[in-house]
Amino acid sequence: MPTVVLLDVSLSMSRPVPTSDTTENHTRLTIASTAINTFLDYLSVHAKLEYVALVTYSSLYEVSVPFTRDYDLIRNKLPLLEEGDKTCIETALLGVNQLILSEWGYQTPVQTIIITDGSCGVGAIGRTRIIQALPLPPSYPTRIHVLPIVSPHDPCLQQAMPLYQKIVDLATGTANSSNLSISCGAIFCPDQLSVPGAISAMTRLCEQYYQEFWCTLKCGQLESRVQLFPAPQAALHDGLVASYTIAHQLHVVGFLHQQDLGTPIAISKHLVIPQAQAGSAANKENYESKTPTKETSSTDGSATEEDMSDPSKVPNFCVLLHGALKVESMTAIVQLGSDWWGTLTAWCEASRARRSCLLLSVLRPGVSAAPWLGPLDQLGPADDNTSPAEPFPIRSWRSYSSGGSGCAWARPHALLADVQKVLRHARKLPDKTQHLYKELNRLRRAAISLGFSELLTCVGNALERECAALPTSAPPECALQLAHAAAALRDPRTALDIKHVLQPLAANFTVTSMSH
Repeated sequence: MPTVVLLDVSLSMSRPVPTSDTTENHTRLTIASTAINTFLDYLSVHAKLEYVALVTYSSLYEVSVPFTRDYDLIRNKLPLLEEGDKTCIETALLGVNQLILSEWGYQTPVQTIIITDGSCGVGAIGRTRIIQALPLPPSYPTRIHVLPIVSPHDPCLQQAMPLYQKIVDLATGTANSSNLSISCGAIFCPDQLSVPGAISAMTRLCEQYYQEFWCTLKCGQLESRVQLFPAPQAALHDGLVASYTIAHQLHVVGFLHQQDLGTPIAISKHLVIPQAQAGSAANKENYESKTPTKETSSTDGSATEEDMSDPSKVPNFCVLLHGALKVESMTAIVQLGSDWWGTLTAWCEASRARRSCLLLSVLRPGVSAAPWLGPLDQLGPADDNTSPAEPFPIRSWRSYSSGGSGCAWARPHALLADVQKVLRHARKLPDKTQHLYKELNRLRRAAISLGFSELLTCVGNALERECAALPTSAPPECALQLAHAAAALRDPRTALDIKHVLQPLAANFTVTSMSH
């Protein structure tokens, strides 16, 4: 998961640190820079794909280095940082929220490491005001860690500790909204105010929250040791208190065409990275045990000893699986644990490097993660089914009558645009009668699918207001159609029937008006 390093550059961070060694003059800011370098060194070995951003703050915040995998950019920026004025942690956290939402959105879990001098700069009354102004919990899953560059016995730290603990606790307030069980962050105090103390505290943070996750990917007799990046989190299931944890053996239980699978909701996604070193050594050992001499001709198609020393030339199950899924446009169904499944697809980065690898999408726990497939624990081979055309109950991709494209309401303005479109057609009756009902059916199906029944009531009220505002010169059909549409939207008999289609009011208004 991406990480934001939030560094305090206020005036108090420039205070010198008293040491017995007169040859070294350290400030709290230089010690903090050493701790950040320790963090980047750890990622360079254990999590090279981690995105890191550097944000500095005093009374204002500044994105010194945006999210990047080039850690040298951050290392080179640290000596160039300029000191600011007073500390304002609530403004800094507001800037972090804006940065994360603009780069990653609402679904990606993010970690934030606050590095400060252990002083909030205000008294007890000021701390209460700061707590009330904190922009927490955020709208995305996150955990916040605090690393104060201060002696553990400093009175300032004891006064600021309730504020730091409140920040850590509030950060995970909405983490479970995405079915992920995000653990709380922590406060890592150095054993002493020194460079070794800060390095030790940062190392403890890395070892606890940035561990690698290794497991075995198996398919029949084939298997490969792989790393999942980022490390998966425990997941929650609706109605259950216990959490689900991914097993250390992932079993490929079957394959589906991508068009049959559709796009089920994924609570997290992870790169599947094979362990090339271990596989190379094992294959090379097996090769040497079966070969009488080290000189082997490559004309017969067998691998040479030089090939076995090159990891890119060693056969790997992940490479085989990736190529097969990519060529056949299929998806592998993977069992992650008891009543928990995921999907493996061939994925290519949208960057200049165009690196291609396996992508694991973790579905929601339970057998109904993809309802159109039926219970996932009951899927079987197509040969065992009597209907080869539809080997299992898959979703029909044919749209209902009076269909149209689906609604995507990722932002409020998209929903407002769809409602305004309905009202525009309502004001152009009777010429736009068919268009009005087409848009109403489209809006109604989307609202029922999302459980947004309040929208139908509001649209019905809006149509009644349009009916009341009709001019006296409007044809009688306009008022009748608007009243009929408003009543049909709120009809309790078909309120939750997604297949029901609203039809215009059928009547011969011309004949009726002549008879009168």
